[in-house]
Amino acid sequence: QLLKIAVIGAPNAGKSTLINQIVKRKVFPISKKVHTTRFRARAVYNEDNVQLVFLDTPGLVTISESEKYKLRPEFVSGGEDAIIEADIIGVVHDLSNHYTQKQLDSKVLRLLYLYKNKESFLILNKIDTVKSKRHLLDLTKKLTGGVLKKNRSSEENSLSEKSIHDIIKNNKTWENFSDIFMISALLGTGITELKTYLLNAAHSGDWLFPENVFTDQNHNQIIKETVRSKLLEYLPQEVPYNLKVELEYLDLEQEDSISAVVIIGCDTPKYEKLVIGGGRRIKTIATEAEQALSDAFLTNFRLRLVVCGKQM
Repeated sequence: QLLKIAVIGAPNAGKSTLINQIVKRKVFPISKKVHTTRFRARAVYNEDNVQLVFLDTPGLVTISESEKYKLRPEFVSGGEDAIIEADIIGVVHDLSNHYTQKQLDSKVLRLLYLYKNKESFLILNKIDTVKSKRHLLDLTKKLTGGVLKKNRSSEENSLSEKSIHDIIKNNKTWENFSDIFMISALLGTGITELKTYLLNAAHSGDWLFPENVFTDQNHNQIIKETVRSKLLEYLPQEVPYNLKVELEYLDLEQEDSISAVVIIGCDTPKYEKLVIGGGRRIKTIATEAEQALSDAFLTNFRLRLVVCGKQM
């Protein structure tokens, strides 16, 4: 049995953390800054005769945001591409953001209207930041209009982009979610219930990946993006978005470990100084990246970071 799940949401909603929890590996890098996930990738979870394929997407952004952060084209189109491929849509909504917690993101709503014939469910993430149960229930009502729709419509979307734009300008709710899950992806709260729901939703179909495969990313991608996520975590403002990360050396031949050398290219002496941080910052980044990579590959990982004063 098989189920392909598109996981969409605003930047930093916790999509990658959620998927990592379900598949029990750090397949996707995470950080506190927006745009840690830079391209579409798949994570795979197998249980008994069921394969769940998660289509993780970059946080949905506008073209202007994409240009500001020097992001790849996937940031604008990734969510829609994932939905086209998916059987079901999971919308991750961040409850820790007090400015946006009471309404769904306009870019998310646009996709839900465009593909309203696909089943969708709501994942309220970071519930540990909401202290009142009453407030949590009120937020749920605001986001869904107090309505759940167990049977999805089979009709194709007939609304134009302009019509959808006019609707979501004044209405930030979605009344067609089939279910709601309240979770903390970071703490693992509510993950079991969500996983059970997805396993039960699987349909007859051939597996897309062999049993021993946990992602469609190659070693190069996973290593580079993990290092980049730690740069995002420890460097100020927009500095990490202007660094170049390249894999210089990779050894997969050792029986019980992986070794890699990653170069961090800095185009100004100021950036180079910030990355090194007197030696302590780069050591912390290397240590945490090494641990994350060990968790991803489930083996010992030896990582060396080299900071270059001029971009490659």
